Amino acid sequence: MKTISCMKQIMKMAALWAVILSAGCGEDILPGNTSSDPKATVKTAVSVVEMAAHPQFYEAAATISSRTKATVSAQVMGEIRKVRVQEGDKVAAGDVLVEIDDSRLSAGLRQAEAALAEAVQSVRGAEAALTAAQASADFAKKTYLRYETLFKSESVSLQEFDEVKSRYDQAIGALSQAKSMQSAAENRVSQAKAALSQAKTAFNDTTVTAPYEARVTGRLVDEGDLAAPGVPLIQLETTGDGEAHTVLPESHIRHVRVGDKLSVVIPSLQDVVVAGIIQSINSAADPATRSFQVKLSLPDTAGIQAGMFARVRVPVGETQMILIPETAVTHHGQLSGVYIVDADDIIRFRLIRPGRSGDGQVEVLAGLKSGERYVADPEPSLVDGVKVEAL
Repeated sequence: MKTISCMKQIMKMAALWAVILSAGCGEDILPGNTSSDPKATVKTAVSVVEMAAHPQFYEAAATISSRTKATVSAQVMGEIRKVRVQEGDKVAAGDVLVEIDDSRLSAGLRQAEAALAEAVQSVRGAEAALTAAQASADFAKKTYLRYETLFKSESVSLQEFDEVKSRYDQAIGALSQAKSMQSAAENRVSQAKAALSQAKTAFNDTTVTAPYEARVTGRLVDEGDLAAPGVPLIQLETTGDGEAHTVLPESHIRHVRVGDKLSVVIPSLQDVVVAGIIQSINSAADPATRSFQVKLSLPDTAGIQAGMFARVRVPVGETQMILIPETAVTHHGQLSGVYIVDADDIIRFRLIRPGRSGDGQVEVLAGLKSGERYVADPEPSLVDGVKVEAL
């Protein structure tokens, strides 16, 4: 009984394999297509595949950088009392960045102010002395001239005339000395003013401010640190005037020149594209990499920050390629294809190998050839094997 049962199972399996093998001996199906008899007719837009010349681009990696950078340094010595900014802060021109202890410089400022006041008082005293000396000299001159006339007419003695002349000479000497004292006093005032100006500048340097609107990229000191002339305090980068720094191999440097406008793609901003203008090209290549440094200025674009990655698209010629609308491509999992229209106006699904995409078009690397027809914008309900009536 068991033998008969086993024989029946073997016969059933043999019959099943016969059915499967007979089904496999039917019509051959090309890869990416299915065989089906036309069931219906649909109306849809049909386009023709064309091989055309399109610009070819070399994409160079680039880094976004600020066009203007600055490191704010201390101009005076003193303990840092307060740092008012953090990395990432935006500051306007004149905003306070760092405060340095001003007690020593404050005392120097008061001393300079007192020295100037004293010098001004000395000038006033010198001016009064000069006025008195001038009056004495004028009186002595008149007396001398009068005695000179009397001496010529022998109305006064030689001794009297000599005494008058001596007083006149003394008055002239005193006047000259008074003028020298006034000049010296005025010089002291000038020196005191210069010292006061220097003291004010040093005092004002205890408050470090931003030179222009910028973003803080580095805080190099903390409260309690010692500031000294030339010691860096804060690093700044301007906003809204970015640059793209890239390198081009020697094989492509001939395709660009200063002033050219190139497309700059910023992936972190959802592939936003901005127009960069070449500002400079290094005249000599790096001997190690045989590449040239290139800088492009960027327009003021929201979201662009220093340090971001970018791609610079450099046109390097033309190439023949097939481009079709993105709407023509249908995706099934990891596979992509288009609905082609054969010579009998029957729709067949054809697998393709897509390349780069952009501006609503897709490059087709394999799967289509020039002259073939395809459905430009298939409906979701469209199926393989139906007959098409082109619009």
